[in-house]
Amino acid sequence: MKQSMNRKVRKVLALLLCFILLAGTASCGTAKPADTSAAPSATAEAAKSAEASASAVSTETAAPSETAATSEAAASSLLDAAVPPLQDPYGKYDPPIEVTLIQTSNDGPFWFPEGDDINNNVYTRIYEERLGIKYKFLWTSPGSQAEEKVNIMMASGDLPDMMSASRKNFEKLYSAGQLADITDPMQQYATQYTKKYMTGEYSALLDASVKDGKIYGESSGASYKESANMIWIRADWLKKLNLQVPKTLAELEAVMDAFVNGDPDGNGTKDTYAIGLPGANMAGNSENFGMNVSFFNMFHSYPSQWVKNDKNTLEQGMFGEGYRAATKNALLKLSDWYKKGYLEQDFMLVDDSKLQEHLTTNKFGIMFEGLWGAYWPLLLTLDKDPKSDWVPVGIPSFDEKPAMNNNSVGSVYWINVVSKKFAHPEALVKMTNLYHDLNNNPETATEWTKYNTDPKDNNQIFIAYPLQIWNPAFNFEGFQLISEAFAKGSGDALPICYKTLYSQIESYKKTGDKGGWPPYRSYTNEGCFGVIDGIMKEKRFLFNEYTAEPTAFMIENWPSVKKMFDEMFINTVMKGDTAAFDAFVAQYDTLYGQQTTKEVNDWYVKNGEKSVQDWFVNLK
Repeated sequence: MKQSMNRKVRKVLALLLCFILLAGTASCGTAKPADTSAAPSATAEAAKSAEASASAVSTETAAPSETAATSEAAASSLLDAAVPPLQDPYGKYDPPIEVTLIQTSNDGPFWFPEGDDINNNVYTRIYEERLGIKYKFLWTSPGSQAEEKVNIMMASGDLPDMMSASRKNFEKLYSAGQLADITDPMQQYATQYTKKYMTGEYSALLDASVKDGKIYGESSGASYKESANMIWIRADWLKKLNLQVPKTLAELEAVMDAFVNGDPDGNGTKDTYAIGLPGANMAGNSENFGMNVSFFNMFHSYPSQWVKNDKNTLEQGMFGEGYRAATKNALLKLSDWYKKGYLEQDFMLVDDSKLQEHLTTNKFGIMFEGLWGAYWPLLLTLDKDPKSDWVPVGIPSFDEKPAMNNNSVGSVYWINVVSKKFAHPEALVKMTNLYHDLNNNPETATEWTKYNTDPKDNNQIFIAYPLQIWNPAFNFEGFQLISEAFAKGSGDALPICYKTLYSQIESYKKTGDKGGWPPYRSYTNEGCFGVIDGIMKEKRFLFNEYTAEPTAFMIENWPSVKKMFDEMFINTVMKGDTAAFDAFVAQYDTLYGQQTTKEVNDWYVKNGEKSVQDWFVNLK
């Protein structure tokens, strides 16, 4: 139900690891970590953390060769969620079989009860009891060391029977002929719930593990319903200054000005700025453009995105000919905000630690941030001031044209695979079926607090399981049920996994319990999923049309282009050099843009010019 690791997320793993029900990154530790009473029942940095997981997971849009619509058709020919399994999906091995695995993170936010350990716990016991499967580890490691250990292991060829592979490593293993074809096991043993999140609108996830019409793995990732960027604003400051939640860019700028000049912290000193920004994180990060993508989206600029234009060709959404003016407008506006003191004057020296210091000392009140801002880092504010509050806000537009939000139809983070040498490939499917029943399926997860997260102490024992298995829309589905329950005035009918969140939210509303604030600002209409719900209803997601892996040219040349962007960003925003962007774009075209535009459009034509965006717009 979550994901882990990323330089930022790793610092807060004890608070996070989202509600996307995964199962990985296990911990061998037996000591109880520091108090996590402020954490949700199962943490919430899902997609964000997985995007930069220790093994450099590729989070490209899930379908490598087809759009969502055509992927649905392809997936339905392999798996049909309406068809019950043809064999016993939990058929027990007698005598028991042994399965070897690896553990790629033993520093997660959980601990074993007395008498249990990594080799003897609730998961090892129930898998042997229910399935006749004994699993053991070839090795375990902290997340920071996992990539190196995985690379050494793959080079040696000494693979476990099963493992969760990054998309990059999946491609390597497939090319080396080391993966088992699990098409027949999936068709014979997969439960309808297991197949549900690999078919229909989630079929792009399955497509990532399909080669030549055969299934070589089980993909885990996030649906577009669980991905969005927005603006988080100090709601208590708005109330103090008699301001409304901004709906236009002009109103947002009025809030910024008030946060700088209106003494929102009430200390009688002009010592606040508007926007929190860890500028030091930009260098060396290929996808960090200085500001969160939601900022650029306000101006109709779309970082890391290929967009279909009115000529039915694909264009880079940030630096392509049709979008570079929007990007320039965004950067010039940011420069104007910098001059007005809306940004910390040394923001390029602000790293995560400094940002957290400023956050907890009431230095700023606005963050352009992702979905899970309430779980991290904004929760830190409540540690100092339990009455503080942040509200997520949909992005306003620079002009009369609606602001669209960057997105991908589905993001693949891990693919569970079986070694070609293993005699029981169907065991992976049975193990997945059982994990879903224990954690992800609200109808069967009756002991969710035993196998996932204990609400009493937030022990996230689900991380003890060594494979990544997610419901890619668990959080959005939870939002729908929880918001409906609040509308009815009772959470009694909720599945236990969602009832836990409901109770936390209710506690926050009634008593101000800060442990209930993150789910309140996430799983209600007043939270981030309320914002996403509005975006979906208004069809304001703009999807990346290029769903293939980066080409060799992109991989080789993008780092140089990104370095040039970083230099231009500083010159434009901090130094007010209005010509810097034009010079950068000229270099971009010559060194990168012309060639990548050709490669992307050659791919687009080859794949029938089928548009992901058109699929979304026409989705009922």
